Amino acid sequence: MHIFDRFPARYMVPNAVTCTGLVIGLASIHTSLTATTREGFLSAGWFILYAVLLDKLDGTVARRLKASSEFGVQLDSFSDFVTFGMAPAALVTHAVPWALPAWASGNLNALLLALGALYVLAAALRLAKFNVTTATIGPRFFLGLPSTSSGGIIASSFLAKYELGLSDNVFVGFVVALALNAVLMVSNLPQPKLHVSKNPALRLIQLGAVVSVFILVLLHRFPTYIASLALAYTLGGFVYGLTAGREVLMAREDEDEDEPADEAHAAR
Repeated sequence: MHIFDRFPARYMVPNAVTCTGLVIGLASIHTSLTATTREGFLSAGWFILYAVLLDKLDGTVARRLKASSEFGVQLDSFSDFVTFGMAPAALVTHAVPWALPAWASGNLNALLLALGALYVLAAALRLAKFNVTTATIGPRFFLGLPSTSSGGIIASSFLAKYELGLSDNVFVGFVVALALNAVLMVSNLPQPKLHVSKNPALRLIQLGAVVSVFILVLLHRFPTYIASLALAYTLGGFVYGLTAGREVLMAREDEDEDEPADEAHAAR
């Protein structure tokens, strides 16, 4: 009997990246819950963006080392739930009452906390749904808004608010974003997965965008640019998904219609 599981050492690298992202997500939550200044909330937002970078990195490392595993998939989902489910909700539900005292008590505060809980539940449902539907919808699309994209959009937009010097009334928009993103995460709208383009020009643009985001996040610079890229990619992805990805929706609908008949056939 082995006290601990044994596995090839190469699996430790991508899982270590995932665990680092999880710790950063916990750091973001702690920072949001204890922040009393603008700088504290800004740090919580940057922590979420650090985790976005690591979320993209662990999968790449796993593929390069041929260290993909079901264990890694489940660990990644749990990390995403904390980092892109709980952390953005903690940021918004604590920054809004801090900036807008009217949201600190009464019905508005109850609404804010309810939407925060809704967002966290939607992230959990979205991640569970992803784990059981990935094999059936193929390698080209996600169904619904990925939790990573949602967390990145909320965090980068939060940071952009301060970079642009916008009024604190803009915080109401983040309350709306919690509700909207919750709905999009559990929707069946196709969102294309990010793949390296075969077109040299497009591939160069993709590389430039990815490298620039990595550098700017590490330097804590130009969050408005990061937010603009995230929003453009997400909105453009939904438009593309509703055109090129229509067959995904149709296949899902056919699958749902055929399921009762398949169950009846199995019972016979």
